[in-house]
Formats: sequence, C-alpha cells, structure tokens
Amino acid sequence: MSRNIRVQQATNRAKTCQVVSHESWISDTILQALAGNQQTPESPESPESPATRPETDWQLETSSGLAPLPSLGSADALWIAPGLLIAHNAWLRAQGLEPIRLPAPSPNWLADLAQGAPELARRAVVVASTQEIRSWGQMPAGLGERPWSQLAQGRVSAFRAARRPLAQLQADLASAPADSLIQVSGQVDGISEEWRVVVSQGQPAAASGYCIHSPAGSQQILSVFDGATFDPIHREQALAAASQAARTTGLNFGAVDLAFVEAGPGAAASEGPVVLEANPLWCAAPYDYGRQGMRNFLQALKASEAGLVGVDQSTSAAGAGGGAEGLYRQDTWMVAEFSRRYAGYLNRP
Repeated sequence: MSRNIRVQQATNRAKTCQVVSHESWISDTILQALAGNQQTPESPESPESPATRPETDWQLETSSGLAPLPSLGSADALWIAPGLLIAHNAWLRAQGLEPIRLPAPSPNWLADLAQGAPELARRAVVVASTQEIRSWGQMPAGLGERPWSQLAQGRVSAFRAARRPLAQLQADLASAPADSLIQVSGQVDGISEEWRVVVSQGQPAAASGYCIHSPAGSQQILSVFDGATFDPIHREQALAAASQAARTTGLNFGAVDLAFVEAGPGAAASEGPVVLEANPLWCAAPYDYGRQGMRNFLQALKASEAGLVGVDQSTSAAGAGGGAEGLYRQDTWMVAEFSRRYAGYLNRP
C-alpha cells in the first residue's frame, strides 16, 4: 500500500485534507502557503484574526496514489488527480462499494459563457461528441482553421490539448469512444500572463498568477514557481472577471483560469482578461495564494464536496439540465485508460 504522511498544523482542531497525487509539489505548495512562506497579497476575503485562526487551520494527509486508499473520502476535503479518482472508483465498484462523487463545472461551461458573456470568452467554443466531430465536413463557424481541441473533462495520453486542423482532429479521434466529449475553441493570441481565481459559493476566494509568456504570444513560459512576477493591477481585474463569469453561468465552485493579452502594434488597448476555462476545485493545482488564500481554497474544497456521498449520479451528472455544475462525469475515454490501475489489488487477503 502507498505510504500516507500526515503533517500536523499548529492546532488540535485542524481539519484534514487528503491529497492524492503522483506530484509531491501539490502538497508542498499547500503546506508552504499555510506556513506563511508565500509572498502573494492576501486573498479577497477579510483578513484573519486570532479569533478565526483555529477555525481555518488545516493538516494534510498525503498519498502518492500508487495503491488504492480504503480511507479515500473520509477527510474533511479531498484533492485528487482525475485519473486516480477514476481508478479508485473502479476499485470501489468492483467490491460493491459506493464510488466517490465530486462536483465539477459542466463540460459545456465555457461554451455557455461564450454565449452569455462573449466579452469574457472572446472566441467561439463548441463542445461535441467524438461521433459528431467525425461527421463534420468543415469546422464550425468562428473556430478558425486550427482551433484548440481537448477532452472536455479531463485528459488522456492519446489526445493532448493542441491546435489541430479538422483532418488531424478527426484522425486523432478515429479510435476514440463515440460518446467522449471534446471541447473545440478558437485561438487566443498575444497572451502575456495567466491567472487562476478560486470561486467559492459564487465569489472569488483566492487568486494567483501562474505563468507569464515572454515575449507575449510565445510558448516561452515562466511559471510562478520559477520566479515569474505579475502585474499587480491584473489581480483586481482577474477577480472581477472571474466574479462576472461565475454570475453569468451560475458557477458556485470552481477554479477559473484567465489570460491577459498584450495588444499588438496599432491594436486597441486590452479589454481585460480572457476566460480560458473552469476546472473542478478538487483537481485544480494550487498556486501562490498566500496563507489566508490557501485556507480559503481548502475551505472551498470542503464546502463544495459536502453532502455528495450517496447522490444519485444518474440524475446529477455534470451539465444535466443545463446547469453550471453537477457531479463529475467520468469520460469513457478516461475510464478506458485509468480504470484498471488498481485491478491487482482486488481479492487480496
């Protein structure tokens, strides 16, 4: 079994977050922030006080995910890579046990935003099944010749996010499950900075820049962990845009990613950030949120996951009824790749 390491923060009343990932930097980032070792300005929430500090202290229980965890989901909050969630759920179902159900924005979230607030998306976005895409005779209007394409909820090794012309897109999907959902979106040119805003109960709770492009529009990228610095003016703009996106779509919980675009020669000044996507909190990489911001992130995880065990997944799948969020729907393509990871642990004494 994989080794669990429990790291205690400075209070006996600490809540616990399970972190299940092959990447140790996820838990390291959270712990460094809780210890006050990050330099980001505090989150948009009100400053902490001695009276509230014990209520928001956290400890982590970490696992590499190399073996299944019988205790998965028993903590106050859970952070887990999507492939490991699928592997655990297959292992649980094989034993007749209830799977772990977690919330997620609708796979149509960005497409809905492009319809409801085109000034935030600023490009065409289409979500379609692989079966439908294989029947296309041309790209839908507004996407351009080489739009971005990716799995709408998650990722698989056989289909990375990339720009593809229609012929390549259809070739890359030739053997994909017919019901897998693919998001196709227009290119955003001139990106200079990318930010993540944590949304909790429809409001921004934490924010951080996570990478810069130098020069703007290039693929020469420097991350926040490698010393990237960000225009401080962009913080408030990112918070405002994420808040508007949440209001427009009815998003309660999620990590909204945004990009700032540098205007080209002779072009008008930037119109503010472009919304790139929204991800579930439980698999959204934590960045330089600061001490209170990281606490807000963990509290948002806890609030978003509360009361989901036992929910009927057949009627509450993400996107059902056109809602902004629901339960994470395991894509058939991802299930095929990850569901057998723990098969060797079945029927063991």
